[in-house]
Amino acid sequence: MSKYDEIDFEKIALQMQEQVEKDPHNVKLRNELAIVFMETNEYEEAFFQLQAAAEINPSVQTFYNLAYFYFTEGKPIIEDISNTKEIRSSEEDESMFSTWEIADREAFDILEDLLKNKPEHYFLYNLMGELYIKKEKYEEAINLLKEGINLTPSLENLNNLGLCYYKKGMLPEAVACFHKAHPLRSCNNYSLFPLLSYGMCLAKLGRESEAREVAKELLFLSKKEEEGLEADIAEIYYILGDYEEFVNIYSKLDWDFYSEEFLPTYFYSLWKLSKTKEIEELASKTIQRKEKEMKEVTQDPDEEEDFKAEYEEVTTEEITFIKNAVREVYEGKAPIIDYKPEVETRCYLYGCFRHTNSNPNYFSI
Repeated sequence: MSKYDEIDFEKIALQMQEQVEKDPHNVKLRNELAIVFMETNEYEEAFFQLQAAAEINPSVQTFYNLAYFYFTEGKPIIEDISNTKEIRSSEEDESMFSTWEIADREAFDILEDLLKNKPEHYFLYNLMGELYIKKEKYEEAINLLKEGINLTPSLENLNNLGLCYYKKGMLPEAVACFHKAHPLRSCNNYSLFPLLSYGMCLAKLGRESEAREVAKELLFLSKKEEEGLEADIAEIYYILGDYEEFVNIYSKLDWDFYSEEFLPTYFYSLWKLSKTKEIEELASKTIQRKEKEMKEVTQDPDEEEDFKAEYEEVTTEEITFIKNAVREVYEGKAPIIDYKPEVETRCYLYGCFRHTNSNPNYFSI
């Protein structure tokens, strides 16, 4: 349990609201109150405080935090925002804040303006890089992420730069970025995905011994940290053509908890090892389980008819997928692994005390 889990944030929020009422132009206080509201899941109130801070004192800090909120949470659809600079009373209608929508455009516009002045903190570059990745504009993301790395290399910007290179088919450049990202794991981000991407790229580049070492390290860390990445790690061995090690890992998985999409590579690896009996048994067991679950749902009098029809359709498609996978494997068709590196992110909110983020005192703009 984190030390923050023992704090009564609701009590703190009430105290800070009283302080803001007495000092409404204190944007630092409003920023801190917004963060406290996020701790209590009062995102409408947090948005109101961040928006008010940006209006009262337009600065890199206030506008950036508003942009970050837009990107991560979206924006509430508000009918009346005429009194945004005042603390709303508890008697006002809260329903106007109940509907949210994506606000990437708002986040992008703010960041674009802020970046014109070349701010000297990497959060802005990391976040804009993520926005460009979301738009699949990898060249633009590369330029921004490089600038962020020049200021402060982090697991996130190095991993995401590697992702961009991977998407552009530049595997040597990608592997170098993923390799640099992994050692930067910290209390804010313990992700193993940069190391997984590193291993996958090594395998694709034919650097077999290095890929195997990475796979071994990943299996150790995944077990130690209870990450459950064994199925993903095994794909490194599949790419290397080591079907025996791939099967060794996959045979230990509980298939009641894995999607049928994982089965084709397993079936193919078993076929390459002449273990057709195992293919038939697993395919039959999985299909029988899905048919049983489908029957239970469709015969449940408490379920909606629309849900029953949709469940039956989806399950029938899954069963057909499994049967086709077996057929294609017996025809010698090797399934191709479509690996997609994960975008890495973390809390980029200026002043977030939980993540010990800095809170730069930028001049007004």
